[in-house]
Amino acid sequence: MTSLASRLLGIYLWIVGALLLLQGTGSLILRSLGDDDPSLTHGFVNADPLHATIHVLWGLAMLVPLSRGVSVDRLVVIALVFGVFYVALAFLGVLVYHPFGLQLGPFENGFHFIVGPTSLVLGIGALVSRRGSLSKAT
Repeated sequence: MTSLASRLLGIYLWIVGALLLLQGTGSLILRSLGDDDPSLTHGFVNADPLHATIHVLWGLAMLVPLSRGVSVDRLVVIALVFGVFYVALAFLGVLVYHPFGLQLGPFENGFHFIVGPTSLVLGIGALVSRRGSLSKAT
């Protein structure tokens, strides 16, 4: 039986994964066409190529396992790794000017400070719920 925490984690990963894939792919397509004017998309699709590629890879890292119906334990691992990565990226974006060549501004840092901790909270919640249901079963 799937817990509410596990279902919320799955929904969250579907939404964030789809948005990351859409944003990253859109940014790469617009850049390849030579059109990176942020006013066209209200700034949603204007990441630098490395940042856009990171979004595409994380989007795929979430959506491919979800589409294959992986275990809750695997989703928890994805959520926790993603959360740690994005929290670290958020802090780097605030503390270092363009870390690793990523053009991170206040919007990007704010996004990272939202999705990273949210992923950690949901991942830990699903893990605790899973561990609780396993201990009750024994």
